Amino acid sequence: MARLLLPASAAVQFRQQVIVATPHADESKTLAAWLDAEAFEPLVRSTSKAAADTVASQPFDLLVVDASFALRGGVRGYGLARFRDTPVVVLGSAADSQGFAALGSQIMFLERPLDRATVICTVTMALMEARAERRSPRRTVRPFEATVNGVQSHIIDVSREGVRLELPRDRRMVTPSFVMRVPLIGVGVSVQRVWVRVPRPDETLGVMWCGGRLHKNTVLAEQGWERFIDTLISVSAPS
Repeated sequence: MARLLLPASAAVQFRQQVIVATPHADESKTLAAWLDAEAFEPLVRSTSKAAADTVASQPFDLLVVDASFALRGGVRGYGLARFRDTPVVVLGSAADSQGFAALGSQIMFLERPLDRATVICTVTMALMEARAERRSPRRTVRPFEATVNGVQSHIIDVSREGVRLELPRDRRMVTPSFVMRVPLIGVGVSVQRVWVRVPRPDETLGVMWCGGRLHKNTVLAEQGWERFIDTLISVSAPS
C-alpha cells in the first residue's frame, strides 16, 4: 500500500468519540452541540437498543447515557467488563444516583438540570482518568511499515504499551484483537483494538487509523517490541 502523504493544511484531527444515548431530543441536540464545540465527536442515539448496538459494534471513547437506559439493562447489559477501560457518564435525577454508586469508579453521575461547564468538565475528567493507565509516553515516529492481519499498514506512533496505525480504509479488517508484524526486523505482537477513526464522508482519504494496546504477549515478544521502539526516532511531540 502506497503511503498517503497529506499536506500540512490537511492534518488529521483525531476527535474522541462520545456516544450520547438519551431519549430526550432537545437534550441530545444540546449535548451534541456542546461536545462538538469542544472538538469531541458526538454519536447521538435516541433509544437504548441503538446505543447498545453502537457499543457492541464499534470502539468509542466515552458513553453518556440516560439513567433510564442504564437501569433497563443498559450499563449492565452493554458489558461492564468493557467499561473497566471505557468511562461512562450517567444522566438522571438525584433519586437515580443511588443505583450507580456500586458500579465502580468508571461510572460518573450527572444530576439534571445540566449545564455546559459541568458537562464538559465531567467528560474531560472522565477521559483523562481513563488515559491515566498509560505507563510510558507516546512518541510520533516516521511512518514505518507493518502488517495487520497480513494487510500492509503503517505505524505512526508508539509507546511501550501500544501503537497507532494507519491502515487501508476498511473497518472490517480491524478485528477486536489482531496480530501486528514488522517484517523488516521480525517483530510480531498481539494487539487489542482500543479505537478506530474513519475519515468523514466528505473526505476522500483512502486510509483510516486505529489505536491499540499490546495484549497477551509472551515476555520475549514484548521485549522484542521494546527493543524495536527504542530504535525509532521521534519526529514531533505527541499532542
